[in-house]
Order: sequence, then C-alpha cells, then structure tokens
Amino acid sequence: MASSSLDRNIPVDPIDTPFGVFLWGGREKFDRRRDIHQELSSNPIFSKTAVVLPSIARKDAWTRAAYQARELIRLKLERGWSHTHFREAIRMTDNMLPTQPQRFRIFMSNLDRQMSDEQKAIWIPKAERFEIFGSYAQTELGHGSNVRDLETTATFDKQTDEFVIDSPTLSSTKYWIGTTGVWATHSIVVAKLLIDGKNYGNHLFLTQIRELDTQRLMPGVEIYELGPKAFQGMLGTDNGAQRFHNVRIPRSQMLARNAQVLRDGTYIEPKNQKHSYGSMVTVRAIMAEITGWDLLKAVAVCYHYTRYRKQFRKDKSQQIETTVIDYASVKQRLIPLLAKGTALVLVGQNVTRGYDEYTAKNLKTGDFSQLEDFHLQTVGAKVYSTEITSHGVETCRIACGGHGYHALSGFGRMYANTANALTYEGDNYVIGQQVPRAILKHYKNKTEGSLPSLSYLTTIRQGESPTPTIDSETDWLKPEIQQWALEKRLANMVQAHIEDTAAGKDTSYTCHALTMAHSDFVYWRGFRDLLQPLQHEKSAFLDQITALFQVFSLSILHNPHHPSMAQALPLSYTQQRSLRAAHDAAVEDLATNHLAGIIEAYGFTSYEMDSALARADRTPYEALFEEGAKNSEMSGDKMKHLFEMMVDTRQLWKRIEAAKAHKGDMQAKL
Repeated sequence: MASSSLDRNIPVDPIDTPFGVFLWGGREKFDRRRDIHQELSSNPIFSKTAVVLPSIARKDAWTRAAYQARELIRLKLERGWSHTHFREAIRMTDNMLPTQPQRFRIFMSNLDRQMSDEQKAIWIPKAERFEIFGSYAQTELGHGSNVRDLETTATFDKQTDEFVIDSPTLSSTKYWIGTTGVWATHSIVVAKLLIDGKNYGNHLFLTQIRELDTQRLMPGVEIYELGPKAFQGMLGTDNGAQRFHNVRIPRSQMLARNAQVLRDGTYIEPKNQKHSYGSMVTVRAIMAEITGWDLLKAVAVCYHYTRYRKQFRKDKSQQIETTVIDYASVKQRLIPLLAKGTALVLVGQNVTRGYDEYTAKNLKTGDFSQLEDFHLQTVGAKVYSTEITSHGVETCRIACGGHGYHALSGFGRMYANTANALTYEGDNYVIGQQVPRAILKHYKNKTEGSLPSLSYLTTIRQGESPTPTIDSETDWLKPEIQQWALEKRLANMVQAHIEDTAAGKDTSYTCHALTMAHSDFVYWRGFRDLLQPLQHEKSAFLDQITALFQVFSLSILHNPHHPSMAQALPLSYTQQRSLRAAHDAAVEDLATNHLAGIIEAYGFTSYEMDSALARADRTPYEALFEEGAKNSEMSGDKMKHLFEMMVDTRQLWKRIEAAKAHKGDMQAKL
C-alpha cells in the first residue's frame, strides 16, 4: 500500500512550494489553509472516513454537522481565529455545516455595513461571541431574484415605537433561508417598510426568531426545516421556511446606517441607493472564487484516478494496458477544466480582494461610486463560475467511468453542492440579464468609462477592427489575436442584443449567452493581467501558468458555452481548423509537460479531496472494495432479517401453481 500511494503522489499534508503558494493566493492564505488542515484532519469529530454520509439518515447527518459547527465555534473563540480563518475552516468541511460560510459572512457583513455605529456596538460583539446565531432572510416562496416585489411587511407603529413584521400571504413566506430551520436565533429580514400606509420599499430588520435560553420559537414566529434537497445535497445546511404573524421589534432594530425612521414616523431616506447592492455583492464575491476551488478539487480527484486506472491498449504492440489519462477522450475533457478552474480561482481572488479593499476604504466614508461595477463584476462572475463548475464536476465524474458513480468517489456530493449554485443567489438565466442590461445602458449613454468591467465597449464603439492575419495555429497563441477574437464575438453579440431589444423581442434566453461571452472576455483579460508581471520577473513557474492561460484562452474560443457564441465569431474554414489545431496542441503540451507539476502545486490532500478514488494510504480499488463493498451497511449478515422472506419468495411459484391446479380440479368436478 505504501509504495502504491507514494507512486500516486497524493499528499497527506499541504505541500509548501512557491508555485503552490501563488496558486492558493499568497503566503498568508496558504499558511491559513495548512493550519486549518492540521487542526481538522487531526480532530476525530471532523473525520471524513469515520462515517459514510450517504448511508446515514439526513437527520443524523445534520446532527453530526451541528456538533462540528459547535467545535469550530469553540476553536474560533479559543484560538482567536479571524472571520476569514473561520469561514475557510467551514469550507474545508465541504460547506456542510449550519454555520455556512456565505451565510455567516452575509449576516456579519450586513451588521457591519448596514447598522449605525450605535447598533454595531450592541450587536456585533454578540454575533462575534456567537451569543446569537444569525441568518439573512430575503428569498420568499413567491419571489427570488425579483427583490422589488417581496411581500413581507414591516409596519411602523407610532404608538409603541415598534415595527410589526408580518407575512401577509403564503407566497410571502421566507423560503430557502440558510441556517434557519433549526439553528438561527436572529434573522436580518428584508421587508417592505410601511409608514402611515405609504410603502418606502425594502429595508433590513434584525428580528429575534428563537429564545436564547431554550432555542424555542418566539411568539408569532413560524419556522420549518425544508426537508431533503435535490441529489441529497447540502446535508448540514438547515434551510428554513419562515413566517411572521405580527411580530413586534423595537424601532432600534431597523438597520439604520443609510435610512432611518424617527420616533414620530419621519422617514430619512438614504443618501445613495447603491448601498442596497452590498448584500448580494458580498456573497457573490465569495462564490467567484470558491466555485473554482470546487472545480479544481474534482479535477484533482479525476486526475489521480485516471492516472491510476488502465484500460485497453492504444497500440496492439503494448504489453500492458494504457493509462486512461493518456487517451485524448480524457485529456480533452480534463485539461481545459484545470485551466478554467485556475482562471476562476486566480481572477476570483482578485475580485474578492478588490471588493474587500474597496469596502474597507470607501464605504465608511459613504463613497459608493464603484459599487455598481463590483455588482456587475460579481453578477457576471457568479453566473460564469457556477455554470463552468457544475458542468465541470459532472464531466469529471463521467471521465472516471462507472466508479465515478459510486458515492464514495465524492462526485455525487461535489455535484450536489455545486449544482445548487446555478439557482441560489439568483437563477443564472434571471440574474444574468443584469449584465446585458448594463451593457445596453452604458453603451447607449456612452458611459462605459465609469465601469472598468465594461471598458471593452469603447473598443467596440470605434467600429469594425481589421481582421488580423491568421496563417497558422501559432498565430492563435498571440494575446492580440485572442483579444481580437473575443472582442469580435462580443461586439457581434452586443449588436444583436441591441437590435433584438429595439425590435421588442424577449431576450431572456439569449442574455445568458451574452453574459457568458462578456465573462469570457473579463476572465481572459484578468488572467492575462496576472500573467504579465510573472513574465516581467521571469517567474520560476511562468511556463506552467502560460500553459494554463493558453489552454483557457483557446478552449473558450474553440468550445464556446453556447452555439450562438460560435455563430457570432465568423471564421473561415481554414481559421477554424487552425484554431482547433492550436487548442489540441496546447492541451497536449500541458498534459505532457506541465500537468503533474500543476497538480502537485495545488497539492489537494487526501483529506481535502475526500474520495475513495484519491486516498493517500490505499489504491482506488482497495478503497472501493474495503470502504464501499465490505463496509456497506447491507453486506454480509446485516440483512439477514430478510433472508427468510427471500427464501420464501423463491417458493411462491410452487404455491401459485398448486393453487391453480387445485382451482382447475374444482372446476372439473363442477
């Protein structure tokens, strides 16, 4: 076992290399990952092999997750972990806890960015000590992405100086609210503010939903846990259905940094409406990066398994079977996903870092000038990253053949925990319409200069750019050729969108393709910008990053996300052939010269991958046989209580035939 695991290079602990530190986002982030890994992998409560989650009841899985959440809280308080450290520790447990990182961050973010200084002095210490457990209640049964038409109301009662929170209809039920079904004690409730019958739009209200001493529901609060989710995903996240029946809260619990209601009912409107972007930008900024890690983890599992597995022979003269990863049918699927995952992570890190720096510097002073651009960046990133990741995880499963379908491969869990991102925080086909809407608005107004993510519109406005000379496949490796192709495709799609909109067509479907094309260019540009300083300093891992960049660039051109994107880039047959040749050569170069080094630099450990196909101490066959077959809850004598029934079932035919014969004899006598 030891020799086979060493041959497969699956690390037990994170490996510290300059390339790995770069990929993981820098020294501080890498060290934090290493510390968390050591803490969790050595703590029995966080063992990923002691319990086979797919084999236990959902209630038991959640109970286990709740105790893990408690242990993480203890560690955070004892070790003095930062919020970032805490969130990343949750992520290493596969996001399966009631203290889901997105929910924790969005709750804390709203306390910090939407509360007045006086409110923050009261509530932030309580939240940081976990004296209260928080959730964010926006989505309703009847309205998800359409926040404007949410129905929950918060009516100001001047006599008592209170807000009355109410769910007037079934469709106003807050639904899919994370960490709420069992866990949360307080919710930041998004509700329409009503004063003297006038609707002032949605505002945020901190509402206690459970008693702190008993965990029982507060009077007037009705909450249910939602039950199983598709593919048995998100087992530890207790999404809840939440209704309010005239629940009263003090006026002081309306989050009041931007808008206030005075004692006499006077409404003080916010100075800038853009502050409302903040909540969704926060969670989508997280998604921009973490979805890339989800994809890369699936790629790593697929790599380790297909590098182990042998099947058939490419050449009849071969004495042994061919390693599966050497087939083009595997490489052409896996290598582009590695490049795309890297782009999602590296560019996503910059989006998250940029948003955090911007908010830390400017939001305290009330400067919201760039918030619209971050909103646009994160909407595009959310759509782009979740589309690529969910489909990519499933592609990795399929590339592993039949064994990829086993629950212990981990792909089922990975897919269940990534496919949901296509719809949570907004259905991609719905929220993706915000990008084309912004493109249209700023293109018409000639204001794209105010949003860095739309700066390419200036190039498009300048008119038809000359078609560059593309004589061979090597021309496609030039960034200027790639930029021309991406901009040309995007320009044609923007023009088509303008014409369709002017003609009154329903563009809700075609918007998705335009959003993906926009994001292709944004991520390509972001990846290129990251590459340039490495070129100047002649980085030791420049060749690997360049290979990843080329595969990413050529794959988004050669294999677009929508057929309409290919139609929007009119290439001659010769150009198409040279693009395909360039793409295939880039994939082959990365697979042959750089793949092992890149996987080693990412260095996903056996604990992080949590897959029977990628164990450090045993081969995939040993793990599948020992952990899967021999350890199954239905193997051996564990089902012996049914043995007698099965034996009896095999005798049914005798009794049925005897009964028929008897019936025949009786009829004959008659």
